[in-house]
Amino acid sequence: MAIPARAASLDELSETERDAVVAAAVWYAKHHEGMIATLADDRSAMAIAQRERYQELYDGLAKLGIRLHRPPGINPT
Repeated sequence: MAIPARAASLDELSETERDAVVAAAVWYAKHHEGMIATLADDRSAMAIAQRERYQELYDGLAKLGIRLHRPPGINPT
């Protein structure tokens, strides 16, 4: 997914907008946890790219103070 050249930072969002973005990210991570766990041992380029994407999602949420169970293949930082 491409990010526009001038994307708003989290500081520019209202509290309710930030809450909504974080809630959506948490739902997305939890909803796809099983798929990521299934791909944990898959060495294909697609599986590796998906794990890296989810690793960044979990890392970003952790920086916001949100700790989620990490499925196999997604390592704590």
